[in-house]
Amino acid sequence: MRASDLLRSRVLTADDEVLGYVTDLQCTLDGPSRGAVPAPRLRGLVVTPRLTGSSLGYQQRGHRGPWLIGALVRWLHRNSRVVDWDLVDEVRSGEIRLKADADT
Repeated sequence: MRASDLLRSRVLTADDEVLGYVTDLQCTLDGPSRGAVPAPRLRGLVVTPRLTGSSLGYQQRGHRGPWLIGALVRWLHRNSRVVDWDLVDEVRSGEIRLKADADT
């Protein structure tokens, strides 16, 4: 699976409630070792209520750029959340469904 398969996908609960869209991935370097560096392992999905402005990166801390655009994009993404990868039940084209017991 590639990052592009997950980014911009709609995230749904088991009850078909839309949580938002995947705008970023959280990974750790603790997977099986491939030489000197451990392989990256997907840890979680950053889910935001809307995609508007997410590709600009302003919702991330420490991003520099025009203050007004940054403030607007951060406000649009104020309800972002991280969904643990273990809570994912199914990944389809453009859609990610969470497990029934996922506490979101």
